[in-house]
Amino acid sequence: MRGIWILAAAAVLLCLGRPAFAAPPLAAYGKLPALDMVRLSPSGDKIAFVAVDGESRRLFVRKVGGDAIFVSPVGANKIRDLSWVGDDYVLIKASATAKFGNGALDKWTYSTRAELMVVLIVNLKTHSLQKMFDHNELDVFLGAVDFDYGPRLIGGRWYEFVHAFDTQKWHGNVYKVDLETGKYAIINTNLGDDYGYLIGANGEIAARTQYSDLSKSWSVFTGAHGSQTVVKRPSPLFTVDLAGQGRTAGTILVSDSDDQKDSYDEYPIQADAPPTPLFAGHRVAALITDPATNLLLGGLLDGGKSAVLFDPTIQRHFDAAQKAFGGYHITLESFSTSLNRMVVKTDGSDDSGTYWLIDMTTGKADELTAAYPAIGQKDVGPTRMFAYEAGDGLAMEGVLTLPPGGKATGLPLVVMPHGGPIGLHDRVGFDWWAQAFASRGYAVFQPNYRGSGGYGVPFRDAGMGEWGHKMLTDMSDGVAALVKAGIVDKTRVCIVGGSYGGYAALAGVTLQHGIYRCAVSLSGPSDIGAVMAERGDSDYSPGGRYNQKMFGVKFGGDQEIGRISPLRHAGEAEAPILLIHGKDDTVVPYVHSLSMSRALEGAGKTMQLLTLDGEDHWLSRETTRVQTLEASVAWVQKYNPAP
Repeated sequence: MRGIWILAAAAVLLCLGRPAFAAPPLAAYGKLPALDMVRLSPSGDKIAFVAVDGESRRLFVRKVGGDAIFVSPVGANKIRDLSWVGDDYVLIKASATAKFGNGALDKWTYSTRAELMVVLIVNLKTHSLQKMFDHNELDVFLGAVDFDYGPRLIGGRWYEFVHAFDTQKWHGNVYKVDLETGKYAIINTNLGDDYGYLIGANGEIAARTQYSDLSKSWSVFTGAHGSQTVVKRPSPLFTVDLAGQGRTAGTILVSDSDDQKDSYDEYPIQADAPPTPLFAGHRVAALITDPATNLLLGGLLDGGKSAVLFDPTIQRHFDAAQKAFGGYHITLESFSTSLNRMVVKTDGSDDSGTYWLIDMTTGKADELTAAYPAIGQKDVGPTRMFAYEAGDGLAMEGVLTLPPGGKATGLPLVVMPHGGPIGLHDRVGFDWWAQAFASRGYAVFQPNYRGSGGYGVPFRDAGMGEWGHKMLTDMSDGVAALVKAGIVDKTRVCIVGGSYGGYAALAGVTLQHGIYRCAVSLSGPSDIGAVMAERGDSDYSPGGRYNQKMFGVKFGGDQEIGRISPLRHAGEAEAPILLIHGKDDTVVPYVHSLSMSRALEGAGKTMQLLTLDGEDHWLSRETTRVQTLEASVAWVQKYNPAP
């Protein structure tokens, strides 16, 4: 195990050399990370993680600096999260795609598939693993959990509070689950299923929320049945939410992005008092809560580069960890109470991802393992932010990844827009798909087009109504800027992306012309009319109003939908298109790529459809992730070869 002294870490890391480059096989980039979800217990004495080997996964729990105390295979389950409850329980959240239809129509609607979550309880006292609601699927729909309110310690026993669907009364319930016995009770009896809840320290409902479609407003009420209104806010797009507990028991945290700045306000539940604004002047990327109490400790800023923490001691611990790995992107993976011990993940220009255990009492960071052990320092292409202006003068930037150890002029380019699209963004660091292309001699540009997060509300809202318009030209304006800088060859550009990025790839060679030599669309929506029909287009619901604003239309039959739908422009495709789509996609149904492939084929266009059996929207399986990577790289190499 490699160790780094915190105060000397920056100097040590900066001295690491870069030997000559030799590309590893593509599969090395496509494999799932060898280690995932590294989680410290609240005391910091134990650590849990998932080890991945192909499609099989194993859960490990061990003493920090000691031997394993629990090891269990968890098969090919798609594990989404690990969390500790005290120091004696680990909860595993795993999902599976449930199919409700059969035959040819199975792929045509959202209602035929759903990604359902189950919770597995690891009891370290008895060395056992059991499924929450096991053998009670007739009462709790398929034993699936749709929301987790977190744990509470009550009378010396740990309970987990979750929301699940009651098949007897046909509505959602809040369940109090005893982690020792697995027994459960319903705590929202005689309440409807149209509420959100906050669970108090005593295990009772401390507050409940409700949204009114009629008044387009969001409210918080006291207790399970109390009528006192704690908060009421207008929210036409339902962008206000109950983010959890505040800094102390008896308070709630309300997030709101329905104005000209994202805000977090803390309210006392019982008292009629004004809110306390938190994080003023900062853009919060993620909240940090106490692993033992779930109370708010602070927030991560700027994608994790800095933090605002309310306790000065905890702030010093975080700042010391950041300073130790200066020059690298650092992700705070987990931490003990007071951040005395932390697990962080670093990645950067010579780091494909490394997990470190930091002990603030000794001032030392120990290397746990590499996320991609087959990708060494010399295999990682350098990444940096590249700033430019859009055609209308809006300042923006994107992540530029260059080939490892190679030249930085006149390169073939892969434009790789992120998904979302609203509110997400790319950052400097190791991206397995981008790095795979870079390893084959391509520059990769990941533009943070208007609508991306991390640049303030006005920039984010500037993307509304620009799906098939300025969002696309923001990408091609970035290409032009890279050409002007001499970094890339304007005649050798392809576009590759997933989800909204897949839409942008399709639109880039159908709605736009003369820019890209080829396109790869992974799970990209091709028909915006179908998206609105499936997700809502009515002015009477916040989802419908959001879709109208996002797509820039007034109703589902608006002619603008046809103008921004690549499916309607298949005959105008001017470059070869590779379509890749998982049949179990519950976000963008497989029919989007199937319909696009038929339209392209009917128009006599060069295309190929790669269907991923058993794959979802997120490439959760290693086999299909490698398959996607190899197919996309081969497509680009065929139609836009690198020297």
